[in-house]
Amino acid sequence: LQTPLEKYTARQEELNKALKDGKILQADYNTLMAAAKKDYEATLKKPKQSGVKVSAGDRQEDSAHAALLTLQAELRTLEKHAGANEKISQQRRDLWKAESQFAVLEEAAQRRQLSAQEKSLLAHKDETMEYKRQLAALGDKVTYQERLNALAQQAEKFAQQQRAKRASIEAKSRGLTDRQAAREATEQRLKEQYGDNPLALNNVMSEQKKTWAAEDQLRGSWMAGL
Repeated sequence: LQTPLEKYTARQEELNKALKDGKILQADYNTLMAAAKKDYEATLKKPKQSGVKVSAGDRQEDSAHAALLTLQAELRTLEKHAGANEKISQQRRDLWKAESQFAVLEEAAQRRQLSAQEKSLLAHKDETMEYKRQLAALGDKVTYQERLNALAQQAEKFAQQQRAKRASIEAKSRGLTDRQAAREATEQRLKEQYGDNPLALNNVMSEQKKTWAAEDQLRGSWMAGL
């Protein structure tokens, strides 16, 4: 399990990367960072001693009930959005968990006396839930954009493969051998992959040509030995 500080640091790194990659706007970054900081600072505050002690049995029952409600909410959403591309953000799951916990607390208030901490949680329900809903909306956007980016990368990789194959076919149509056609296809693939960085392209092409030269030398030695 992560410590509160480790969790906060990891969240900060995640949001910094998302902002750098253009997955979220600066305004969204500020909102999410403020929320993460608020969560971290909350862990540093020692809860006041409550005059009412909740029994271990009640705590266990409430925890199980909250977990059940959370899973039921997730199941309903999965049934509504069963597409292969549907993704649920962690912030959305956190919202469901908060909704379930508040539902359990409100039910518990009808059958037993709440602790001071539980009363404080309920007193801030509206503000907390509004904040959780905003986080869920932003989290859904980030998750959806990450999915779109992943699909775009897959599509570009597939397109590069097809262009390399067409280069090989075109080379064979000009009478080149299979080996020569394969090399032209490789050159095409490298140009596609490193075309935005001329220095990197020159480096990989140079290394590839050295490999081909070594292969040709080995092939020539083998042919001479026949």
